[in-house]
Amino acid sequence: MKLRRSLTVGIVAMAFVASSLAAKPKDARNLMIAHDVIVAGSHLASGDYSVAWQTHSPEATVTFSREGKVVATTEGTVVDRGMKYKSNEVVYTEAANGARAIQELRFRGSSEVIVFK
Repeated sequence: MKLRRSLTVGIVAMAFVASSLAAKPKDARNLMIAHDVIVAGSHLASGDYSVAWQTHSPEATVTFSREGKVVATTEGTVVDRGMKYKSNEVVYTEAANGARAIQELRFRGSSEVIVFK
């Protein structure tokens, strides 16, 4: 009886750990966005963000969070540029009216970038 209870508790604990690991994004980084920008139609004010993504080879679901709250979710493409970046970088396009849209995210120590259309 005690062995059965121990096995049941162990199996439930392992299932919980496995499901929580599967739910975590592939990667997440903190990123400073220096200018107000638009991503996926959402306005992001300048400031510190947590950017997390889950890769779907090579597509990725990218989530921008600020102060623990999700502020935008969009699709991007992960591209390996073959060289590691020395700093985090936000590459954006600028419209005639001055609005900036994120085009690409680069992360320190990684050769992979996230590209947005």
